[in-house]
Amino acid sequence: MNVLVDALLYQSQAAGIGRYIDKLFSAYTELFPDDQVTALVPPGQNLLGAINVVPVEDLKSSRQRLLYEQWRLRPWAKTQAYDVIHFGDYQMPIIGSLPRAIVTVHDLVAFRYPELFPRGSGATKRFLMRRSVAHASRVIVPSLATSHDLQGILGVPEGKISVVPHGVTPLEGDAGPSLHQRPYFLAVGTIEPRKNFERLIEAFAKVFANVPDGPDLLIAGKPGWLYRSAMEAPSRLGVAERVRFLGYVADQSLKALYRDCVAVTYPSLYEGFGFPVAEALWLGKPVLCSRGGALEEVAGDDALIVDPLSVSQMASGLEELWKNLAFWQARALAGSARVQQLTWTRAAQATRDVYVRTVGDSCQA
Repeated sequence: MNVLVDALLYQSQAAGIGRYIDKLFSAYTELFPDDQVTALVPPGQNLLGAINVVPVEDLKSSRQRLLYEQWRLRPWAKTQAYDVIHFGDYQMPIIGSLPRAIVTVHDLVAFRYPELFPRGSGATKRFLMRRSVAHASRVIVPSLATSHDLQGILGVPEGKISVVPHGVTPLEGDAGPSLHQRPYFLAVGTIEPRKNFERLIEAFAKVFANVPDGPDLLIAGKPGWLYRSAMEAPSRLGVAERVRFLGYVADQSLKALYRDCVAVTYPSLYEGFGFPVAEALWLGKPVLCSRGGALEEVAGDDALIVDPLSVSQMASGLEELWKNLAFWQARALAGSARVQQLTWTRAAQATRDVYVRTVGDSCQA
């Protein structure tokens, strides 16, 4: 099997999509060493799971990536002897045909919450996703929630969609030293409106602003778009001494943060999977997360679920976690065994099954 991979969003410090691309193809090439995998990557990046890495120069912005994918990638791909070509994040060339193309759609947040995106980029994302899933031979999604959204919002036939849950693995390396001496809740994610950190901080302030022996709140993640309001919220709400933004955190330090936290909070408005919830449960840590999207699917019955639009409900959830930690720790430990069944080896096997089915469909056409 000769596989081309568009991994232009892969970065060595990326979370989410970058982790998906890296972990999936590292597992894939280990499981299927006779398959030939060629990946298009940003300059200076080394996708460990790819046998052949093709750096693409001069892609310094999302606009340049878009132009490359729409105008230059298809002619290059047609010079390659590939069986399938896999696009790791929702968009593929929509001008002309590209046989046996598979696109992964992680979520439909651009359709669910269009107001969370800058006006131009949101419209572009919706246009490209709609056209890409129409052009693709098959679509891979990480959850039933995303599958249902594709069917309900974009009208993609169920038979064209393959649900392949992401893998969950312990973070690499030994945990570093403790980074915070007081008890704390941990939140992990890019600082952007979708992650809903501003409401989380408001809920935290509502419960703990006047509780000196209560926990702190640590938020690990680099700034994304429209991040200023969330980062200014602690000062505005009088909890600047209790809330810390840590920026990007490498695996070793992130592992220490998970190890030492009281609980993990993930109040995102919408997710197609939700790595922090899965990672926290894997480690047996209590979790508070949002109702809706795929988070309930990942959390099962083992997390405290709240309405992400309700500050008061989120505040009650934080208070419940703090007061009844032993109960929620037991629930998290019960969820740990379930989440540990989600491996990248299983994801790689399921992904190859999609490749084989796509090639078979092409031969029958």
